[in-house]
Amino acid sequence: MNNFSEDIDINVRLNNIFKKRFDIDLFNNQYDINIEDNLLGRKFKLRARDLIYLLYDIEKEFDIEISEFHIDNIKFNNINNIRDIINDALNEKEKEAM
Repeated sequence: MNNFSEDIDINVRLNNIFKKRFDIDLFNNQYDINIEDNLLGRKFKLRARDLIYLLYDIEKEFDIEISEFHIDNIKFNNINNIRDIINDALNEKEKEAM
């Protein structure tokens, strides 16, 4: 996966979700995946309803709730944005726990 060097734990867990749900290995260079590639685009070829499954899987895996703000502002559309959303939600959860 191109440009995907930060947040190793998040990367691995996201990859597991993509492999299990969509049979897509984000780390397989054969696909030439870039973290800015649109999930609904020609490389991923996901459908809009697949994003609902992805949202559910991410919330469950990371024990977070993704805000409507991130969905309404079309931020849930590529790996880079999703990684940022997860980081934001985990940071918010950590603040609430303090």
